[in-house]
Amino acid sequence: MTINDLALRTTKAMLEAGYADYTAWSYYGNVFTPIIKFFEQQGEMEYSTQTMDEFVRHIEERADQGAFSGRWYNWMKRGVTQLRSYHDTGKISFYWLSKTSKFKLSEYYDGVLSEFLSNNDYHPNTRGDIVWVAKKYFAWLIMDGHKNLSTVGVSEVQRFLYYCFGHLKSGSIHNVKLYMKKLYHYLAGAGHATSDYAELLSFQISRGSSVLPDVPAEELAQTLAVIDRRTPLGKRNYAIILLGAVIGLRACDIIRLQLSDIDWIKGEIKIVQAKTWESLALPLTKDVGEALKEYILTARPKTECEHIFIRRNPPHRGLTNAVAVGDIYDAYRKKAGLPRDAFDGKGFHSLRRSVGKNLVTSGTPVTTVAQILGHGDIESTKQYISLDSRHLRECALDFSGIEVTSHA
Repeated sequence: MTINDLALRTTKAMLEAGYADYTAWSYYGNVFTPIIKFFEQQGEMEYSTQTMDEFVRHIEERADQGAFSGRWYNWMKRGVTQLRSYHDTGKISFYWLSKTSKFKLSEYYDGVLSEFLSNNDYHPNTRGDIVWVAKKYFAWLIMDGHKNLSTVGVSEVQRFLYYCFGHLKSGSIHNVKLYMKKLYHYLAGAGHATSDYAELLSFQISRGSSVLPDVPAEELAQTLAVIDRRTPLGKRNYAIILLGAVIGLRACDIIRLQLSDIDWIKGEIKIVQAKTWESLALPLTKDVGEALKEYILTARPKTECEHIFIRRNPPHRGLTNAVAVGDIYDAYRKKAGLPRDAFDGKGFHSLRRSVGKNLVTSGTPVTTVAQILGHGDIESTKQYISLDSRHLRECALDFSGIEVTSHA
């Protein structure tokens, strides 16, 4: 059985077992698809226990490096369990792993963590990261012989940080320091700790970052040119790609767009961003507006669903995950003769980088670019300056006074 076939059959079995459509197809898009891609990267199309074991080791290593939250790790492990169960027995497993963690905690530390979370309303993405750091820390304390926090002091906090420095990358260390600071701010206020160790946990971490590419105008034109806009599917996908290329919307926000988010009279798109939960109003440009109007009026399936972008095949509901948007874009790039390499940064999000770069190169202040792109932190916007090679060349110094001389 191919891994693709296994994923589809498992999804169907989940639907037949009573899983909601949204839940089952979310598993397919967000969990099974990364597993399929891992198999393909290994040159494997057929399901094999050995390759699945390699995938599990891969995500465990990524979790150790802090590449994603414990919540995402557990979700992937549940997906692996479902695929294995269906392959081996023809049935899905109802063994729920939501409370399983790589870091085993005692009843005491579980209680402290639950108390901490119940007193703080974090965004789901942030919450997952904080849980991962807190569980990692509490599990380390248990292994160090601390049955509760009464025996924990500054030396233990320092040694835990040294432990993390030994195997985590700088970006993960930054997150550990940040969320430890939040955790201890609560622990000190609640009487679980005698200090919040604010000074100890306020040191700066220098995080290395890659400069990912934007999409050259000619590549975007090639991609858009291969979309057959005479078909309902082409009209939908053309509008989706324009939203990323012209307005800079994230894929996760595009799939959540509803009919009521478009103010046709004012010419605005108003959303609450999935990543930050912050409201954002953007101008509805003429080309994007025409593409949306063409799709909604002539190609969008008749449905009571309020989402703008609807699945082509029944049941006619909204697209369930941002992965679908990336796959749509990748398919048209491939059709245009623009293949991708793994981790080359040329996915759908590169369209957003293009919008940021174009704004910066046109002389738009970085603060304004941050507002347009909905960044909560201007530091997130400064990355686009690195893509502005023309202005960066103007900042470069010549070799006056340090001329290179040849030595015979």
